[in-house]
Amino acid sequence: MTEQAISLENVSFSYDKDMILRDLSIAIPKSRICFVMGNNGSGKTTLLKNIMGFLSPQKGKIFIDGQDVSKTDRHTMSRLISYVPQAIHLNTDFSVIDYLSLGRTPYVGLISKLKGDDFQIIEKFSTRLGIDSIFGATFNNLSGGQKQIVAIARSLIQDTPVIIMDEPMSALDIGKQVELLQLLYELTDNKSILLTTHNPNHALAIHSDACFMKQGSIVAYGASVDVIQNELLSSIYGDHVVLDQGTIRKSVVFNL
Repeated sequence: MTEQAISLENVSFSYDKDMILRDLSIAIPKSRICFVMGNNGSGKTTLLKNIMGFLSPQKGKIFIDGQDVSKTDRHTMSRLISYVPQAIHLNTDFSVIDYLSLGRTPYVGLISKLKGDDFQIIEKFSTRLGIDSIFGATFNNLSGGQKQIVAIARSLIQDTPVIIMDEPMSALDIGKQVELLQLLYELTDNKSILLTTHNPNHALAIHSDACFMKQGSIVAYGASVDVIQNELLSSIYGDHVVLDQGTIRKSVVFNL
């Protein structure tokens, strides 16, 4: 039986009377990367916040690595799952290295000094993502794309078995998007990654799964190359978004 990294059982969530998530059930296996897609307001970010435990569903259960999120303390959660939000602004003048070091807090605490292994993992992902040259810069003074890369690095430095990312490539140039996709795919050797995107080509570029949401419900889930089809794209985005079969791989294009 395949082990599950993330499992939702009949999860529903609402803000007051507005139902945002409707009876969601999904099981995401370990060592997989899954892209969550859907139009604006379909419930993607709310789904991630429920998985993280930032919000609590009115119905259903959520499990991370077999542990019930509603019964798991924050310290344990911080060793199970890391999170990259859509946007970050700090209320303090942290340097980039200060912010990256926060990724090691679940293991060393807030006041303990980092050790050799901590610095090694910081150096590993900072170098891979090309931010080792801006350690001394103030985080809040960075460009939107730089902030996004630093936030991604911090989540990887946290070294959790499950990683959640909310539109992590929205501010990245195409070259950086490709680099990140390559890195995330490599990480699935021992990590499970759930991320949102508005670009189906991200899911088609690598071996991955795709989960499509519409009006708070999951309307499709499976291998990206199988799930992403014209009928689905049309129902989500309209008739001007179509699938090009291509000679090397499928891609989604505009039909204007």
